[in-house]
Amino acid sequence: MTIPDTHQYTPVAVPTYGGDETIDEAIASLGESFIVTPVVDTPASEAQPYLEVVAPATLPEGYTFDAEANGHSFTVKVPVGGVEQGQKFSVPFPAGSNGYTGSAIPRASVPVGHWKDGLCDCFRLGVIHPAVWNAVCCPLILNAQVMHRLKLTWLGSEGTIAQTAATFRIFLIITVVFIFIDQILKYLPLTFKVDEYGRPTDGYVEVIQMRIFLNISFCIIAVILVAKVRKQVRSKYSIPEQNCKGCEDCCCALWCNCCTLSQMARHTADYESYAALCCSETGMPPHAPSIV
Repeated sequence: MTIPDTHQYTPVAVPTYGGDETIDEAIASLGESFIVTPVVDTPASEAQPYLEVVAPATLPEGYTFDAEANGHSFTVKVPVGGVEQGQKFSVPFPAGSNGYTGSAIPRASVPVGHWKDGLCDCFRLGVIHPAVWNAVCCPLILNAQVMHRLKLTWLGSEGTIAQTAATFRIFLIITVVFIFIDQILKYLPLTFKVDEYGRPTDGYVEVIQMRIFLNISFCIIAVILVAKVRKQVRSKYSIPEQNCKGCEDCCCALWCNCCTLSQMARHTADYESYAALCCSETGMPPHAPSIV
């Protein structure tokens, strides 16, 4: 039986011998020149699993979107150079340790590169859809729901989970306070509308001016926030401007505020699969998964 050699030997120069040196002395000198090095088994590093992803749209380098594979959701980052719609590329799969070797499926619920539907498709899901009536009666509430889905602060900018957790509650309080004050200012002038000569009293004029100022301020805030959120949605999903280049967000927020809000709400929620709610943080039931 041959015993396998488990040692490695470092090659060295073979000494020469001659003269008075005997062959035995040379062999002994040669044997002392070998260095025995034990073999150390190093475990092979576990390979990073990869999955193949089909680009849902033409996307720039560094753009991120969500994909799903074998029940696991993860974020895909577009490689250097960008990708064309339909192009396949490989990405690391964090949950690949379970042996799954299939393909990742991009979440197609939120289209990339274009809006899910048109600006004037407000009634596509029905005339009494909660998103429509929120856009008309409580625009800040619907805008807050979209902002909560996008994880934006109440100022319309990106923030941490702690900073964005209170976005919906802040706008709910602002809306309730606005309605309360507006109703007081609406009926308060009736007590001193005119004087004994039939002319409007100074108090009546001042209250009317206060109410006008309150409503104008509310509208300005709504327009600014809708424009900022629409810009965030377009940036996140690579939606280019089609009209009014450079000021499309402002124009839509100013002239078509309700339609713009409804469009953003439909784009960031799966209303086709889940019923909408008027006063929840996301505008969706608690069990509805986020698609943003």
